[in-house]
Amino acid sequence: MKKLPIVLGILLVAVVSFFPACEVENCPPNALAYAQFAFVDQYGRSVQYTDTLTVIGQLETADTTIYDTLINKSTNTSTLSLPLSYGEQTRFILQYANRQRDVLTITHRNIPYFINLDCGTMMFYEVTGAETTTRMLDSLVITNPNIDNYEKENFKIYFTISDTNE
Repeated sequence: MKKLPIVLGILLVAVVSFFPACEVENCPPNALAYAQFAFVDQYGRSVQYTDTLTVIGQLETADTTIYDTLINKSTNTSTLSLPLSYGEQTRFILQYANRQRDVLTITHRNIPYFINLDCGTMMFYEVTGAETTTRMLDSLVITNPNIDNYEKENFKIYFTISDTNE
């Protein structure tokens, strides 16, 4: 009977020590921030690029240019979701089926965001500029300069489309 309080004490310590180890992580399900691009015509209406489109990321280092295919031969595309570089500038090459290319250059400021010790950090961005070549594109407009993990539209890519009905 004298051992019962000791056994209950040991059991209580074991049960109590189990609970701190079961911490719930409140990490966001989407911890990456992607730039969101929407394709529109010259009137601002959403359009779909029906031909084949390949998107290539280009990174220039001190002595090398690195190319990485981000989207390969996509068809019926009306939006793009693309990652940005941790550098101050990100360059994307849009390669069309007819072998023409447009280059999008995005300049941005990186904003590290600390979530907590379990989840780590995220990188948000503030866009400071955007340029494009105009082989098949008309222009590139910044609609929301703050890029975070909420998947809001950040850019409109304007295509010049000939009107056949008007």
